[in-house]
Amino acid sequence: MEIANTASSDRKSKSILDVLKTLHKSVGMLFFVFIALILVMGIINPRFFTISNGIILTRQACFLGLISMGQMLVILTGGVDVSLGAIIGLCSVLSAIAAKQYGITAGWLVPIIVGGGVGLFNGAVVAYARIDSFAVTLGSLSICSGLALIISKGLTIYNLPKAFRDLAYSDVFSVPMPIIITAAVIFVMYLLLYRVRFGRYVYAVGGNLEALRLAGVNVNRVILGIFAGAGILTGICAAVLSSRINSGQPNLGGALMMESIAACVVGGVTFQGGVGKLGGVIIGVLFLSALSNGFDLIGVSSFVKQVIVGCIIIFAVVIDKLKK
Repeated sequence: MEIANTASSDRKSKSILDVLKTLHKSVGMLFFVFIALILVMGIINPRFFTISNGIILTRQACFLGLISMGQMLVILTGGVDVSLGAIIGLCSVLSAIAAKQYGITAGWLVPIIVGGGVGLFNGAVVAYARIDSFAVTLGSLSICSGLALIISKGLTIYNLPKAFRDLAYSDVFSVPMPIIITAAVIFVMYLLLYRVRFGRYVYAVGGNLEALRLAGVNVNRVILGIFAGAGILTGICAAVLSSRINSGQPNLGGALMMESIAACVVGGVTFQGGVGKLGGVIIGVLFLSALSNGFDLIGVSSFVKQVIVGCIIIFAVVIDKLKK
């Protein structure tokens, strides 16, 4: 009996080790750093471990997660999209106007369509004019920021329909709607990246573009799909975030753009392209969200958080460089 118990215990230990090894292989040391961060934050302020704070943290992670998955698509190609924050601002303003004038359905659809449209424009210029994505999206950043300010006259748009706000605050079986939306997007992203041909093409654009061209793949169409996808995910983020704050704000997404880049590079997506996992980005999002939430609990200034996010990006890029 004792031998059987020992064998069972050994099997359990091996299974736990296998899980840890798999996690390490998928997302590197970040998972363990994330666990350590949670423990440290909980020790500093026990409120960090409360259920209510866990729900707040997860809600915060949803917004960053949506835009980070869009950013991941672009970085996998070896580029970066610096316009995503400005797209959120533009989509937030248009979402608020649409919700007020045409109802909640328009309030949700308009930002997704506009986000996808801006992404399609970025992708078309990158693909057909062969211009670096940073330069193209930097121009789009200025365009979207300017349009958001012109349309809103630089003011926050309030007095949205109650039903529009309720969407972000509703829940299904006690699970908040933003979490359900984000989980659905993660599932679709998983299918696109790892279960259909498009996902292989995305990695190939960043890993071996010429080989993809020689294989007869329409690379321009793939790039269009990547940037349009990033725009659509950003539009979804803008809709959920606008519903959450019950307003349209032209400067809403500035900080999220930098944090989306940080979540990707911390999660193991390299700027060289072709390398990175969805799981790593999700852990990167949770890591940054836990860090931000913990800082809020201990009273760290938002300005200090910006400095730390910048340092994290540089540190992650340096570590990635040293691996090669």
